[in-house]
Amino acid sequence: MATTSIWSIKNNLKQSINYIINPEKTTNKDYGKVDYDFLEGKKDYDFKKEKICYVSCLNCNDDNPYDDMKDTKDYYRKNDGVLAYHGYQSFKEGEVTADVAHEIGVKFVEEMFKDYEVVVATHQNTNHIHNHFIVNSVSFKTGKKYNNNRTNLAKLRHISDSLCAEYGLSVLNEDVGYKNTYNHKVIDNDYYKVLKDDLDSIINYSVTLTQVMDRMKQIGYKCYSRNGIITIYRDGYDKVRIEKVFGSDYSKNRINERLYYSKQIIFKSISQKSIFQEYLSKTNNHYKGIYGLYLYYCYLLGVFPKKYPKQYLSYSIRKEIKKLDSFSEQTRFMVANKIETKEDLEAFAKNNYEEYQNLMGKRENLWKRYHRVKTEDKKSDILAEINSIQPKIKELRKLDNYCKEIRKQSESIQNNLNNFDKDMQKEKDNSRNW
Repeated sequence: MATTSIWSIKNNLKQSINYIINPEKTTNKDYGKVDYDFLEGKKDYDFKKEKICYVSCLNCNDDNPYDDMKDTKDYYRKNDGVLAYHGYQSFKEGEVTADVAHEIGVKFVEEMFKDYEVVVATHQNTNHIHNHFIVNSVSFKTGKKYNNNRTNLAKLRHISDSLCAEYGLSVLNEDVGYKNTYNHKVIDNDYYKVLKDDLDSIINYSVTLTQVMDRMKQIGYKCYSRNGIITIYRDGYDKVRIEKVFGSDYSKNRINERLYYSKQIIFKSISQKSIFQEYLSKTNNHYKGIYGLYLYYCYLLGVFPKKYPKQYLSYSIRKEIKKLDSFSEQTRFMVANKIETKEDLEAFAKNNYEEYQNLMGKRENLWKRYHRVKTEDKKSDILAEINSIQPKIKELRKLDNYCKEIRKQSESIQNNLNNFDKDMQKEKDNSRNW
């Protein structure tokens, strides 16, 4: 069981780093006590892994991480405000060794803060072995500042709990607020949805768990299983412990039950090339250009019969298809609400947002009443009222997002047109000079 917390550092970053890497707290007490004569000749023992101190650095120099963090801030000119974040991960007394705790801590920051400079240190000076980590507030890769908001807090706790489960350690009972935040804010994106769709499709057409893992690898995923927990992910994306994220239907035992009823069908994965690269490699001389590309899309989407009954589109293609679906939904929304001009859009957005805010306020007041009342009957009545307005809130939020996306896209299109006009004018001016 690991408890986690994180807070901001607004001054004395160097002092904070020195505190967590203090040798008196991080020194490996067993260093140098290994019976090397006994281990001599054993090829599976890596002497380099025996740490003098349980301190590791991610994306920065082990000798002087502070200088690297400062250089990043100087480069992006972000030396004010929050300098870094200091967090800890504390384990149940007697549940882990310092080696395991440090290994978990390193994996934890690699998943949570892969674009930031981080120092991880494991302290053994209390009854509870615990990790400290200090994260530069500025990303060395993008220059963006880390946002320590509710969503990232939920993600931080989720990753910590998932790693503990992976290592066979106890985990805290899930807090409803944290779980809901993680579900609504973190996994509600295309990456998780596409991964789940791929996994469900492959389970339906496989007969063994090994086959499922192999086929997921064939369509671009990486997979591994540790302590009965299956993890699937793409390079550069979040690691997904499928049972933790998608529920009990994705445990090893439940997947094996589902496989018992699945069908063995010929499987052929599609290459991870772009749609245009695939078109160029497979089209013939009969149809070229836009029409040829249209025919190839029809082939991939199952409009035309094909040799294999199950064909998997590459992730990049499905992202583009989802974009097209999104554009279609926005177009239908504009037609249904007779939105033809920017003024029409702004008027609709204003009225929609006001209604959304009113319902959000109403829901908040209902929750306050819910916590004040003492009888179960009254609580049930209030919950029923909350549930009755929830679908409307969800719909209004969706319409608000449509308005924001349409506004953003229209501004981008207008900027592109303005730049095009400028380029055309330059071409004309240059031609006159000749």
